[in-house]
Amino acid sequence: MSETLQYWASVFNSLSVICNRQTPNHQDHLLIPECFDILTTMGNYSNARMSMPSLWLVFRYDPGCMIAFSGRIVRHGVHEVEGVQIAWAWYMRDSVHIYAGVLSCGWARVDYKQ
Repeated sequence: MSETLQYWASVFNSLSVICNRQTPNHQDHLLIPECFDILTTMGNYSNARMSMPSLWLVFRYDPGCMIAFSGRIVRHGVHEVEGVQIAWAWYMRDSVHIYAGVLSCGWARVDYKQ
């Protein structure tokens, strides 16, 4: 495993590619809550919306859009679209850290000690 980690090109340890799929509002309970997930979308489609009902937010989810948030903390979903939509979801799972013997990143913080 340590040999593989030398070549891993992302700060994230997991990736999902989602094609033409509506996702009901949910939270991702296997993800690390203190990490942001990055969702990027592309394709030839219209009228896509990303909802975050716990925050009372709805975003346009047009091709080329990128959204960052904690999928473990924030309830979210993507409405059905017309056309071809492909989304990349980059995220972190503790189980991968445990398997690889790598410490989790923890909460972001600023250390002012010099």
